[in-house]
Amino acid sequence: MKGCKGVVVLGVCALLPLAGGAEETTNVVWKSSLSLGATYKAGNTDKTLYTGNLKSDHYAPKHDWINSLYGEYGKTEGDQTEGQARGQSDWRYKFGGKNFYGGAFAEGYHDTIKQVRVRLKAGPNLGYYFINQEKVKLDGSVGVNYVYERTAFEERDYGEWRVAGKYDWTITDSASYYLTVEYSANLEDSNDGSGLLVTGLKSKVNSALSLFVELRDEYDNIPDTPTTEYNDVTLIAGLNYDF
Repeated sequence: MKGCKGVVVLGVCALLPLAGGAEETTNVVWKSSLSLGATYKAGNTDKTLYTGNLKSDHYAPKHDWINSLYGEYGKTEGDQTEGQARGQSDWRYKFGGKNFYGGAFAEGYHDTIKQVRVRLKAGPNLGYYFINQEKVKLDGSVGVNYVYERTAFEERDYGEWRVAGKYDWTITDSASYYLTVEYSANLEDSNDGSGLLVTGLKSKVNSALSLFVELRDEYDNIPDTPTTEYNDVTLIAGLNYDF
């Protein structure tokens, strides 16, 4: 683990001068939004689920910064059956014709039901924009993270590799589609891996408000508890506010 920590620390430190030396530019775009979803089912089963997702993305000629904070809370028959928080930050410095980028990725995660009290990860990555236009963006990246995890059963730290892809398409002035996929696995045990897929559609009601429908699929190759499934699928519909 000492070797993995060294690689991650050196990689992040090597990127800091790039961040400080990047020239300022007025050609900068900020995109921020807040999505809220709620579902309720009554009858044979009483079930509620509330979700929220705060996003803030920064796009500039030399570097991008993509951030999100997702949370959910739900009850079934009065017992809590959903409880999660996931924050991610992805900083990217562009080079090589501005299609390649090197950057740093960080994530904080908590899941009450899976009994993951905290999972923190950070590390450098390298990626490529296959499409980098105003209305269409497609990229993929690979990286290595240092991970600290504390569950109800154990406390550990380890290194992991991570691959990720992101696709955003502004279909029309009122409709857009997005897709994010990622998979990571323990460097010392490739069977200890997890994945995340998020895809959805947004349709504008006005310049700031949109309706959205989203599918989230979290996969864990080794579930944290005996009662949790490999796949945790959530379908969300709600309102999105751009600001």
